[in-house]
Amino acid sequence: MLNCKATLRVKSEQLNLEDISDVLGPPTSGFSKGDEYGKAKQLRKHTQWSFVACGEDNSPLQQHILTLLNFLSEKEIASIRQKCDVDIFCMLSSNNGQGSFTIDRTIYEKLLTAGLPITFDFYAD
Repeated sequence: MLNCKATLRVKSEQLNLEDISDVLGPPTSGFSKGDEYGKAKQLRKHTQWSFVACGEDNSPLQQHILTLLNFLSEKEIASIRQKCDVDIFCMLSSNNGQGSFTIDRTIYEKLLTAGLPITFDFYAD
């Protein structure tokens, strides 16, 4: 069985989490540059705002990606775009070493229009 999850990621060295949230709304998860993390209390080197597409992990990856692209198309990110890196990160895992997904023309066109890169991270048992 192939499980999928897609995340819209916004990273910035200039903006804090509140600045990005003011434009995009609350994240699923996130942190600001300078926040402490880990036992050694290291400081974050950048801000990251992340939004996970709704849906079940076993729903088609294409649906996860479309959800994120539609979410982003409703936002006015021009005011922060020059200060951020934005991408879609897709995690796929298979419990039997197999699985496939299709990305159709609609997705390609929306990614191109949004100017977004997309990353796929595969895990197979």
